[in-house]
Amino acid sequence: MKAVTLSLAALASLGLSAASRAADQDFTLTYHVERLPAAKLSIETCGSVVSGVAQSAGLSAALQSFPGQLVTVQGGTSGSGAFVVQCIAVDATTVAVVQGFDYRSTKGPLGDAADQMIAAVKAQAQ
Repeated sequence: MKAVTLSLAALASLGLSAASRAADQDFTLTYHVERLPAAKLSIETCGSVVSGVAQSAGLSAALQSFPGQLVTVQGGTSGSGAFVVQCIAVDATTVAVVQGFDYRSTKGPLGDAADQMIAAVKAQAQ
């Protein structure tokens, strides 16, 4: 038990030092979670909608699919920010998790893109 406790303490101290380094850098996170009926929005459609919004906004986008479970879309612009979206299948529900990271202290184009992505996903499910 002591070995496990010491290992956890060591990991915690490493995590704290990494967190303190990250705190020195300015960034803004825009975060959305939406649960929608899978009958109205599949994870594949969710990923496609997000990719379309990203491309319209001039952002790079890479889609990865794990059929029946998960679709991820990630991308952004070099030096400006990044986004990560997970479209997750949970029973009869599609869960969309949208994160936009702007590498600055105020919301910027990636936060705006995250807002547009979740709005487009919700509109598709109507």
